Amino acid sequence: MITGILSFIFSVALFLISLVSWLLLIYVVMALIVPQNKYTLLIGKYIEPILSPLRQFLFRVFPRLREIGVDFSPLLFYFLIQIVSWLVRLLRSILI
Repeated sequence: MITGILSFIFSVALFLISLVSWLLLIYVVMALIVPQNKYTLLIGKYIEPILSPLRQFLFRVFPRLREIGVDFSPLLFYFLIQIVSWLVRLLRSILI
């Protein structure tokens, strides 16, 4: 009984992590191709509040990134998503 509930919770968590990962990828591609599209702005409304603190952190740690004009915050966010996904899978393998 408990294993079924835990399995369901981990499956939902991994699905949501995967969904966020795909939304990030779609947002980055759409921002490059059609930056002022209504769908790009809609996805950006949810992704940008997460990317903004990461961008500020990167600019604080690497001040020359601001001069270059390249935004690595989506890449950092993707790495963080992958780390969280790995940790959830590890926790699932430990508990189940």
